[in-house]
Amino acid sequence: MTRISSVLLVAAVLLPPVSARAQSRPADPVVASRDYVIYLTADWKGPRLPDGRPYVADEWLERLKKVKVEDAWQLLHELGYRNQYEGNWKVIHEDRPIVGRALTALYMPLRPDLADRLLADGHKAGHVGPMNSWPIDKLQKGDVYVADSFGKIAQGTLIGDKLGNAIFARSGTGVIFDGALRDVETLAEIDGFNAFVRDWHPSFLEETMLVGINVPIRLGRVTVLPGDVILAKKTGVVVIPPALVERVVITAEIVALRDEFAHERVRDGVYTSGQVDNRWTEQIEADFLNWLQQTGRINRLPVPIGEIQRYLEQRTW
Repeated sequence: MTRISSVLLVAAVLLPPVSARAQSRPADPVVASRDYVIYLTADWKGPRLPDGRPYVADEWLERLKKVKVEDAWQLLHELGYRNQYEGNWKVIHEDRPIVGRALTALYMPLRPDLADRLLADGHKAGHVGPMNSWPIDKLQKGDVYVADSFGKIAQGTLIGDKLGNAIFARSGTGVIFDGALRDVETLAEIDGFNAFVRDWHPSFLEETMLVGINVPIRLGRVTVLPGDVILAKKTGVVVIPPALVERVVITAEIVALRDEFAHERVRDGVYTSGQVDNRWTEQIEADFLNWLQQTGRINRLPVPIGEIQRYLEQRTW
C-alpha cells in the first residue's frame, strides 16, 4: 500500500461521514446557550432572564441612574475589579445616562467562508434579515445593546435610524458600541434613546460579521459579560458585575449623604477641607449621624442606620 493510500485510509477511519459532520452544526451558530451564560455569570444567585442572563431588578437600575461614575468605580476598584471603566466616547445626549442589563454582541472583520456559513445557519435557526439586526431581536426592556465591533468607524456603522428605533422600542434604553453609527440627527430625535460610540460616519456597514451574542466581549479595556449592568454617563462607562450592583448603589447613596454633609459643614466653617477630605475622626462621624437626625434624612436612608454605622467602621477613605 502506498503512503498516500495509507493516509487516505486513516482519514476515512478517523473522520465521520460528510453527512454526519454537516449535522454537527450548533442549534444556533451565534447565540450562546443558556447553560453557557449561566456558567459565565455563576456568581449571580438571583433570578435570570430566559436566555440565562442575570436579572437585576428594575428598582436597582433606577437607583443606579443617580450614582456617580466615580463612586461606582471606587468601590469596584476597592473590591479588586480594576478594569471596569472605559472613557473617550462620542455621546448623542450627554445629559442622558444609559443604565441597564448588557446584551453583548461580538463582531469581527469579514471572512467570507465563515460569514456565509453563519448567515445560512443563522437563518435556519430562525434569525431574520442581516446579521446586525439579530442582537436587536433578542433585546428586552431594560437591556442595553453592547457591541464589540473592533473600533471600526468607516463601514463600521452597526445601526442607523431604522435599527435605532427598533432598539429603543424593544429595550427603552440605548447602545454602547466600540464602533460607529450613522443617522445621528434622526437618532437624536428618538425621545429617551442614547448612544455611546467611538464616532459617527455616513457609510453603511460592510466587511463585518457577527460571531456571537451573549458572549464575553471587550469594550476597550473592559471585559463585558452578558447581564452585566451598565452605568454610562458623559464622563464614561462603568461595567458592574450583577452580584455587586446592590452594594455599589447602597455605598454610593451613603457616600452622597456624606458628601452633602461635608460640603455643608465646610461652607459653614465648621471643618476645613483637609478635615473632611481625609479619614474622619470619631467627632466628625458622630456629628454626621447627628446631622442625619436633625435634617430628617434619617427617615429616608437607603439602608438602616445600623448598616450605615457598620459601613463607616469598614471604610478606609
